[in-house]
Amino acid sequence: MALSAMMDLDLKERVRAAVDIVDVVGASLTLVPKGRTLAAHCPWHDDRSPSLTVNQERQTWKCWVCDIGGDVFNFVMHRDGVDFVTALRTLAEQAGIEFQAGPKVEPGSKNDKATLFAAVKLICDAYFDQLDSPQSDDAKIARDYLASRGIDDQHRQLFRIGFAPDSWDFATGLLKREKFRPEIAAAAGVALNRRGGSGSYDLFRGRLMFPIHDMQNRPISMGGRVIPEIATRHGENVGGKYINGPETKLFRKSEQLYGLQLARDSIRKGGQALVMEGYTDVIAARQAGIEPVVAVLGTALGEAHVRTLKRLASRVVLVLDGDAAGQRRADEVLELFIKADADLRVLTLPDALDPADYLDRHGRESLERLVEQSPDALEHKLSSLTAGVDVTHDTHAVMQAIDTMTGILAKAPRMDPLKQDQMILRLSRTFEISQSRLEDRLEKKREEEKAKQRRAAKFRAAAAENAESAKPAPAKPPHRSSPPAPAGSATGPIDPNLLLAEAAGIDPDDSWFPDQSHLSSPDVGSAASRSAASRSAASRSAASGSARSSRGASTAEDREVPLSSFDRELFETMIESPELAGRAVEMIDPDWLDTLSAKMILAAYQELDLQGRDLTAETLLALIENDFLKNEVVTMQFRLAQREGKLSQSPEQRFQSLLEQFRRRENIAEKHRQIAKLETLALDESEELDLLKQLFDSEKHRQQIDR
Repeated sequence: MALSAMMDLDLKERVRAAVDIVDVVGASLTLVPKGRTLAAHCPWHDDRSPSLTVNQERQTWKCWVCDIGGDVFNFVMHRDGVDFVTALRTLAEQAGIEFQAGPKVEPGSKNDKATLFAAVKLICDAYFDQLDSPQSDDAKIARDYLASRGIDDQHRQLFRIGFAPDSWDFATGLLKREKFRPEIAAAAGVALNRRGGSGSYDLFRGRLMFPIHDMQNRPISMGGRVIPEIATRHGENVGGKYINGPETKLFRKSEQLYGLQLARDSIRKGGQALVMEGYTDVIAARQAGIEPVVAVLGTALGEAHVRTLKRLASRVVLVLDGDAAGQRRADEVLELFIKADADLRVLTLPDALDPADYLDRHGRESLERLVEQSPDALEHKLSSLTAGVDVTHDTHAVMQAIDTMTGILAKAPRMDPLKQDQMILRLSRTFEISQSRLEDRLEKKREEEKAKQRRAAKFRAAAAENAESAKPAPAKPPHRSSPPAPAGSATGPIDPNLLLAEAAGIDPDDSWFPDQSHLSSPDVGSAASRSAASRSAASRSAASGSARSSRGASTAEDREVPLSSFDRELFETMIESPELAGRAVEMIDPDWLDTLSAKMILAAYQELDLQGRDLTAETLLALIENDFLKNEVVTMQFRLAQREGKLSQSPEQRFQSLLEQFRRRENIAEKHRQIAKLETLALDESEELDLLKQLFDSEKHRQQIDR
């Protein structure tokens, strides 16, 4: 569920007002006084003296070493490795503020997440207690089996490992006694509904239990492993060796990673995450002293997993069993590597060993050496495709390999041109074929992929049309004079957060767009209608490409270029004096600004002004969700605090000086355009004289104004 920045700014402000950043930061870090602020050891670098500063008055934080900072929302984003919506939800729940994006949910029902959280925690704690203090012969068998697997008591407690009694109603009975509704057991993923519809029975019976936690360390599901001595009683009906809980409102296995809540800090500090395939692999790695390790949950590593890990680390290493299944899974990750724009590496362990067995035989240092030497997904795939192939003489095998590789590359919706060039170069060297030939084959594969997608889209549309025609005609809706304006339309609100995302999402090479000249930058102004003529001009300027620099199309680097000294000084006057911010919104043309970052901050100010909001730094931070822009705003706040009482000019004087500098720069740019016109156009003598006279008069007029 995505929450647009403008969907509920009131909710953001209510949450921000209800929580104190000191309490939020202090929950995970030790804060000490530092002048007028507080400080803590930054968890994101090796911090020997407290360098993370918290300003309680402004409700902001900043680490100057990491050059990151912001408000309470993006502190939680950094701390937990989550997106803005999840951070907002977490803080709303902490503050007791209802976070509701859909129909109102009845408390205590199967759709009430608070009820499901409570139910899962109750059962996980009960399973832990069964194993922590064995109360039956089966529980003692489970405890002994766990010890035989090499899992010590410290890590049994760290991972909250438990035991599900070999009973049909242990969990369901407990929930019933605690007054949960009958449907909660199945909705929480601890029971299955009976086929006849009368009640439910326990999903996990006679198994070791491994709770699965979210980033806030709340149990959201669990998995169970068979215990051989108990499993023999059930014969063929024992089920799989491992069973994960079903997907629920709390648990999506394609998004969750086992042990991430424990590994988060070590992943962040080391910049690398190891992804394994089983609970016991993670626990064995932790016991060996390897902390940045997580596991997938009965599914392959997917895009959502990589997105989560990319927020915490720059490199992800997939550690696979050395058996045939592990080899197949290694081949499957190349497409993910290409799409995710991540440093994704693949380590297939030797001798068909899993990580737990490898650590037991060879130890931590040996595994860490293999991790350090692990190839990226492309190199791993090339090695598997060319194993035993004579690339000089085996033409058929080489062509198959090239088709496989270019087919995978063609599936990437967008790819950084430099990354593509580097991949093509590696293919060229591997197969001893020219880069131009490989590029031609890649383009052919892309055309085939687009045609395939168009056919699939037509099929889906036809299927939907057939399904719709089979439905009875709906009642005629009441007459409406005009449809509501979509978000971000010419009459709807602008969302600078979405525009930043869209700046990365447009493919200027996509043949679906007939006119590509306007696609290299987001439209930072046209989404809002403006009453003042200057704001209409700003909107048109942005729509025509003001966010583009003279270097060409917008890239990720363009979007996150720090503010120039001109832009920073402008916004600092606006932060210092909200009254000036209102005038700046009316007077500043986005074309005057140097970076896309500055244009997006101005767009945020414009939207706040259109909504009648206060143009304060606090409201600006509540609106902006982009981490980079938050840091820029907070940095300016800290700069202003350091310069307080030391500036000889008032904000008004500095603002007027900036306006004059912006105008001078525009005059110089116009003069250069006229000179370029003189150099490129074939003008006769009289036309040249007229143009020169215009330049002379313009310069004379400017100098008179300057005096």
